[in-house]
Amino acid sequence: MLSLLALNCPQCSAPLPRAARWRTVNCSYCGATIVRGTQTVERESFRAALRRANADVPGGRILTWRGARYRVLAPLATGEHSEVLLAERLGALPERVTLKLARDTAADKVLLREAAVLKSLQELSVAGAAYFTRRLPQPIGTGVGTGVAEGLGDGARQALVLRHPTGFWGSLQDVQQANPQGIDPRHAVWLWRRMLEVLAFVHGAGWTHRDLSPAHALVHPRDHGVLLIGWSRAQHATGAAHTGAVVRDLMQAAWTVRAVLDGGGAGEPGVGSRTPAPLAALLRQCSEDAAACQRLGAQGIEQALSAASTEAFGPSRFVPFDPAPRAGA
Repeated sequence: MLSLLALNCPQCSAPLPRAARWRTVNCSYCGATIVRGTQTVERESFRAALRRANADVPGGRILTWRGARYRVLAPLATGEHSEVLLAERLGALPERVTLKLARDTAADKVLLREAAVLKSLQELSVAGAAYFTRRLPQPIGTGVGTGVAEGLGDGARQALVLRHPTGFWGSLQDVQQANPQGIDPRHAVWLWRRMLEVLAFVHGAGWTHRDLSPAHALVHPRDHGVLLIGWSRAQHATGAAHTGAVVRDLMQAAWTVRAVLDGGGAGEPGVGSRTPAPLAALLRQCSEDAAACQRLGAQGIEQALSAASTEAFGPSRFVPFDPAPRAGA
């Protein structure tokens, strides 16, 4: 006797993909997120719970995107082209997201281009993609968002919605502002290494970021993790155009590290008063010598960084990182 199992969405009864038998999926018809479980849930109780979850939130700012409602939790940043917000999807299965809302109609194309770049990066199938694509922003999609957003008023805005990365404290620009005397050089070694690892993967796949800065690098204090954001100017190229853009990325990464070492001083950042000579020399070389960056590449700089770090600090060891230390701590 042949036994058949029908997989249907509990909200709209549409057929679900076979993957719903072992993992969370989104219904392609109504957009509901379906989680596999052993408990039997009747459709009517599911819909009642969904109605309660979608009820109005008193005093909350609500945005609507692709038919779903999102409660704005906090502003994250204000960029050249967009307002960046932390938001949470309202519904039976809430999800926190990063919402990028275009500041004006001229910025719509910028967000759409960034979404296309991120989609292409997530679809890479080169060696290391399974690991490194998780260390890049993960787009959920684009579309017009409506509702109230701080600084934008009531109306509709183009939105890019990203999965919100958990555990990240803020950008290296925030770290720089919180540490006007500069950070411990041992932390800079780890942060630079994390950036170079991602750049080596991206460059190897033919892509370059082209807009690296402290504002475009989020930091995870637990493991000095770095998430590179702001991919709207990224390009895929070959030949001399790619080589030149790779060099620019590597030099910008070195300047970013110099900025957090130097702290909040005005003018061109130095290398930090506490930075040992081997590390300082490598930073100057990689931020000022394009030929050296072209010769070494991301992997070569990482190897040179490892050698400079060992010479300056001894064997590699992890140092706990507090991106915003208290005065006197």
